[in-house]
Amino acid sequence: MSIDMEYSVHFSLTIHSLDGSKAASFGKRMTLPFVPFIGLRLAEREGATDPVVSVVWSALDQEFRCHIDSSEVEIADGYDLDMAFLIDQAKANGWEGAGRIYDTNS
Repeated sequence: MSIDMEYSVHFSLTIHSLDGSKAASFGKRMTLPFVPFIGLRLAEREGATDPVVSVVWSALDQEFRCHIDSSEVEIADGYDLDMAFLIDQAKANGWEGAGRIYDTNS
């Protein structure tokens, strides 16, 4: 006899500038058929996320909280995957947040 389990998960995504001086944050809620784990990547409409770097169980909210860090990528001819592109991609993939870029040095 099989028992189908579902796990409520709140994912947070932080996109960092190449030098780490700026960041933008997003969130997404999902239900998974398994317990999330470090290293998990989400296949999305436009590519896949970077790996989950932390997993925490919130007893208060009865859900898992997972964090994903992403950053700009420098290509030989410049910043082909800059913050604006990554923010637009996150929004297109259903991540919620203003997409505002914050200065992390203050």
